[in-house]
Amino acid sequence: MERFPLAPMSGLILWLTIVVLPLPLLLLYAGTRIDLPYGWIPALLVALIYLFVWLYMRPTRFEISRSSLDIVWPLRRDSTPLADIDNVELLSGDEFRERYGFGVRIGAGGLWGGFGLFKTRSQTFRFYVSRLDRKVLIWRHSDIPLLITPAEPERFIRSLLIACS
Repeated sequence: MERFPLAPMSGLILWLTIVVLPLPLLLLYAGTRIDLPYGWIPALLVALIYLFVWLYMRPTRFEISRSSLDIVWPLRRDSTPLADIDNVELLSGDEFRERYGFGVRIGAGGLWGGFGLFKTRSQTFRFYVSRLDRKVLIWRHSDIPLLITPAEPERFIRSLLIACS
């Protein structure tokens, strides 16, 4: 089995994460400064959303075994049989936009990456990305395509193609 962690965040995603991460503390501070009863509740709700994203939406790694490609989160795992994989390709951000245009994210985004569904005019993707460049697109014949950003994407693709053959 080979394991590939989620790639390090690209500059824009890192910047968004740094900007958004202190929001619960700012809400807590604001709630106490204006002396609202239960002013801490918005801070708690945002912190719980962050925890949900970290534990359930943001994968920690991608695993390639003899029989499957697994996406692993702290609280769950999703498996795609290798026999279900039709094609794998590496796309730059420009190549992706050229082919599919812009889209709408359905899920979590901005904090540590983008996770969930990504719908463009022509295609819907299940996506788990921490970078805006060098995305791995995995076509599956029994499900929508995966768009992921593993560390070392070229080695990931080679390993996946070898496992599929």
